[in-house]
Parts: sequence; structure tokens; C-alpha cells
Amino acid sequence: MTALLDVLKRSVQQVDTVILPARDVDGSSIERQIREIATQRPNTAIIVYCRAGSQYSADIRALTSAGAHQFVFAGIDDDGSAFAEVLQSARRHCAADSVMRQLAPIVPASLHPIVEAALADPAERTTIIQLANAQGVHRKTLFNWCERARFLTPGELLTWCRLALVGHYLDTTGCTLETIAIEMSFASDTALRNAIKRYTRMRATDLRARGGVTSVVDALRKRMDRPRRASGELHLV
Repeated sequence: MTALLDVLKRSVQQVDTVILPARDVDGSSIERQIREIATQRPNTAIIVYCRAGSQYSADIRALTSAGAHQFVFAGIDDDGSAFAEVLQSARRHCAADSVMRQLAPIVPASLHPIVEAALADPAERTTIIQLANAQGVHRKTLFNWCERARFLTPGELLTWCRLALVGHYLDTTGCTLETIAIEMSFASDTALRNAIKRYTRMRATDLRARGGVTSVVDALRKRMDRPRRASGELHLV
């Protein structure tokens, strides 16, 4: 564990994912090490390999609180497609956490549940109805929440959340825009390119070169400096 932490400290390259045992060689919890990795590398997905069973639930809760994004349970999902799904899920959770940290200061606290729901499953929550269903409320409730917060409409907020995730992936991975568009259920890569240009006033290549999610967040700040437009110029893509 010490050697791993040393490598992570010295490496200047982006580390996509780390998979760790639930306990170190001496049998002690790796809670402290997970907190250290999560602090130093917030864009690295952390997966813990452990055993299933109620006797391990306290360890799992502690490691989740420390920053673990997903768990691989021995003999259950540590092979084949199940393991691949854990990897993908951990990366999604890590991306959602990273983007949420940057959106939280801009979005009113009362609307954070909407942002969290949008970021948690971007491939399945692409419309206001799907977003409302995920929270067990009517779509009109989302409009009421946004209206009371004097913020953007739910549709526009959802699109900004999705574009922030796109910016995160452009900045932290080598994925093409076409791959990102497919994984996030945009109608096409052209539709995604148009959305990026409409909302951020930048091309996708510029977005990748200028920090990805940081540029999207900056564009959102500028958007909030302008009066809301009743005409609904900005809309869900």
C-alpha cells in the first residue's frame, strides 16, 4: 500500500482507476489510504475488492465514506461482464462526484438533488420526465423547485449538468466525442457538438484544450450573469 501511494504521488499522469483490497497486509483497514487517494486524485475511480457478508458491512460503510466509489465482491462480480460493469459504474460515480463538487457552488442547495440525479445516470436521464421519475415526483414539481430557487428551468439545468460531464470526460479521458455521445445517449455526436457550441460558445476541441468541465462551469457562470429569457432560448438537447 505504501508503494502504491508513493507511485500515485510521484506520477504526473492521469490515473483512471485503482483497485484496492479492503485491508492492508497487516489486516488494518485502508480507510486512511482511500481518503488520501481521493484527496490527491479526485478524478481517479477507487474500487475496493472485498468479501460479501453482513459481518463486513461496517467496513464497507467506512470505506464508502472515505471515498470508495464501488466494491468488487469475491466470487460474485469479480469476473467477466460483471467486473466490467463495476469498473464502468465506478468511473461514472467518480465523474459524478467530481462534477458535483464544481457545480455545487453555483447551483442553489435546494436544487442539488436534481443535479445529483442528473449526474448519477446520464444515459438514462435525458429528459425532464425521466429526471422527475428518478426522484419520484411529477415534472411540474421540478419546475416549481427551480422557480422557487429563482434559477434556470429544469430542462436547461439538466443540459448544463450533462455538458459538464462531457467536459469532464474530454478533460480526463482519451475518449472521442463520438464515444461520449453514445455513452451518454445524445442523439448523435453532431447533436452534442451543437449543444456544446450553443451553451459554451466553444467547439469540442476547444473545450478539451481549456480544461473541459472547468470551461463548462465558467460558461454556466456567465449564463447566470445574464437575465433569464422567457422565450426559452436554451433548451434540452
